[in-house]
Amino acid sequence: MIDYMNKFYSDKYNFQYSTPSNYVQAIAKTNYTWTVRQDDLFPLEGDPASYWTGYFTSRANAKSFIRAGSSHLAASNQLYSWAALNSGVKDEVLEQVMDAKNYLLDQMGIYQHHDAVTGTARQDVADDYAFRLSKALKLNG
Repeated sequence: MIDYMNKFYSDKYNFQYSTPSNYVQAIAKTNYTWTVRQDDLFPLEGDPASYWTGYFTSRANAKSFIRAGSSHLAASNQLYSWAALNSGVKDEVLEQVMDAKNYLLDQMGIYQHHDAVTGTARQDVADDYAFRLSKALKLNG
């Protein structure tokens, strides 16, 4: 793709493979001055009677629980890989491990929904997110 773009558009652009470090170095060479915001992004107004605030600080325990769930998911991926490569493991065991891992994956996906991870969900919904993840972690424990 890069060769194609350079062939047909090299009169205006130079396409190349890059890294974030290369990009930052290229920007630094231009003496570009980054703008600095002095105002606050929050609270956001959803409608005249609805404001989103506390985004980063609300339900800190939920955010910690999500991080713990993510760690468990990474570990379960490694354990599943190990079990799958071990020729002595029965197919039924692999299926059980995979089912538990997929359940945890599903619950992590639900808990990372914007209303969950931001802490803006209603309390009963937040309780349900936590219950689902705790159940998934017990299956993977």
